[in-house]
Amino acid sequence: MSSRALKRLGGKSSLEDELAKYQKKSTPVEEVSESESEEDSTPLVKNTTANAFAFLQGSDEDDDDDDYNEEEENDNDESNEEEFNKHVKFSTGKNIKNTNKDKKNGKTVDDIDDDELDKILAQVKLDDKISKELEKVSNTEIESDVESFVDSIEQDLANEETLPPWPTYTSGGKLLTSKKFYRCSKLLEFDPRDLNADREYENLFGKLSTAAIDDADSTSSSSISPEMLSQIKKLANRVRGWSGRDHRSIPGTTRKLRLTKIKDDWLPISKKPLSMDEMTNEELLNLYTTKFKNDWKEILLGDIEKDYKYGIRYYKENSGPTFSISATTEFFMSVVVQPDHESLIHLLQKAPYSLETVLQVACILQRQGDNSNTNGLIERALFILDWSLPNTFELGNGKSRLPFEYFFNRQIYLTVFRYISVLTQKSIFFTALTYCKLLLSFDPMDDPYGVRYLIDYYAFLSDEYQYLIDFVESPLCQCYEEWLTAPLLYTVALCHYKLGKVEKAKEAIYKAYLRHPYTGHQILEKLGEFSHPWLLKDVNDTVKLISSLYTVRLNTLIEEVDVKNFITNELILVIEKVGKPNMGAYYWNNLESIPENIIRHVVLSNESSVMAKLPEDFWTNQDVYEFDVLPPKIGTTIYNYVDDNQISTGVMQNTMQAEEIRQLQDLMNQNFIER
Repeated sequence: MSSRALKRLGGKSSLEDELAKYQKKSTPVEEVSESESEEDSTPLVKNTTANAFAFLQGSDEDDDDDDYNEEEENDNDESNEEEFNKHVKFSTGKNIKNTNKDKKNGKTVDDIDDDELDKILAQVKLDDKISKELEKVSNTEIESDVESFVDSIEQDLANEETLPPWPTYTSGGKLLTSKKFYRCSKLLEFDPRDLNADREYENLFGKLSTAAIDDADSTSSSSISPEMLSQIKKLANRVRGWSGRDHRSIPGTTRKLRLTKIKDDWLPISKKPLSMDEMTNEELLNLYTTKFKNDWKEILLGDIEKDYKYGIRYYKENSGPTFSISATTEFFMSVVVQPDHESLIHLLQKAPYSLETVLQVACILQRQGDNSNTNGLIERALFILDWSLPNTFELGNGKSRLPFEYFFNRQIYLTVFRYISVLTQKSIFFTALTYCKLLLSFDPMDDPYGVRYLIDYYAFLSDEYQYLIDFVESPLCQCYEEWLTAPLLYTVALCHYKLGKVEKAKEAIYKAYLRHPYTGHQILEKLGEFSHPWLLKDVNDTVKLISSLYTVRLNTLIEEVDVKNFITNELILVIEKVGKPNMGAYYWNNLESIPENIIRHVVLSNESSVMAKLPEDFWTNQDVYEFDVLPPKIGTTIYNYVDDNQISTGVMQNTMQAEEIRQLQDLMNQNFIER
């Protein structure tokens, strides 16, 4: 046994245990003195029973320094006895003078009678109790204000969950606390394999043959000549780690692509253009102090700490090794300064992995009706996102956030939103639903691209009826009135009907009409029922937009005759039952301005009938660019990634060229007049 283990037999706690043993004994003082005299050679503090487990912790220690430890132990014993004598003198109430006298006389424990010993024991117990209370108080004082704030949130959670949806939404959606989100986070979780469209094809049509998969993987994503394709394949063989047999290998890492497969016509590169990194607490705090200027720093720290406690992580997309400021500047010149589609397409050939260029050219081709090349470019943009993901990014857990305030993060939002439209064209609705979960998980509070206006569509068409019901009943929708959108409430009634719960479906239609009466009348008109028109005063632009967003997709939802008859008949009954709607309680009609996420959703949806509902001043009062619709007032924009000198030079060249062209035209006109 080592001396360190033996040392544990002594100490202050052992002395207190010995005193407790003396208190319990009923033998007279003489017997106590006799028993003590038999053990004169052993210090008083060594009489306590040893804890057998105490020796385990020090059993691995070497005993080479036992002599030194024994000397140290004897010193400790003497100091313990002196400390005990101090307790004795303090507890008896003697003054300093008498105490010093007692020390000279060598008064010890053996000179104390039973009554005085009882007083000492009581005082020691009282001192221990006071010290423990003081320790608790000191620990409480050490705790930061952040922890106190977090505790206060915990105490109020039960009451918050019973509250009705809050009528006013503020940026950040603070009512959806981290703990509330944690309880419903499963609604945004998914299997990362469901992001692969091939898996849904296999579920629909059975397992595909290897030859069919290889043939699909070898198909180019855009129109390209055989000679150029052959050169790209030769170059791919020289770039180590590019594509691989499964078309999912990327250079520089053993990680496989999870969202896309590399196409044969994609130009091989050895380094990624963008890189995503997890944000530090300091970076997140700097963002929050700018975004929430009226909140105290302690409150913001509490929010950050709470997020990390429940596994929520924040990421930021940054420029990668092959990112080019020159290419971004040229993109800016071709889109903002002097729009030129030809120069933009030429830029794509020089910088094939410039994310903003890829997305903008895809928009141009889509307007021209070239869906094949459009889909190929959007898949390339998704590949850029896939390559940039770090190993720490847990795809599918619903807890990875991308602050919308950063420019490249917004490009990721746009990429996912565009890819959902590609999946819609292919009628791969379950995969599209999975991407909706991914997009909403990036920011479930502010929902910058309005996923709550389209997730119902994909949930219903993929037969995920119960999922949509749970989604609407969860805090993801119940915290704010603004989250209870018309598409969600009316489609969830159809879900109840498809599950055979007719009474719940009727109740859901009734609740949907109370919150969105105008949309109910628009649904009837869409279905050809004109006997119950909207006779009240005109509604605002917000109500018109969300109603149009739903009715433009309605026919696909009610293709079955029984579903169409059900919603038509029930809406008529509800309208007749409710009578004149309460316009004062009509939340959406009382909004002073259109929420920005609705505007982004409408602009990017490319639905002309819906875009026509946007007010004219929206287009005249601000510049709207498809690559970054309504950027936040804080954070970064494309201006942070361009070269001002290059822009100035480009503007001067364009001005000189325009002047030369003007002079040439004037000269030609003059010659024509002379003739």
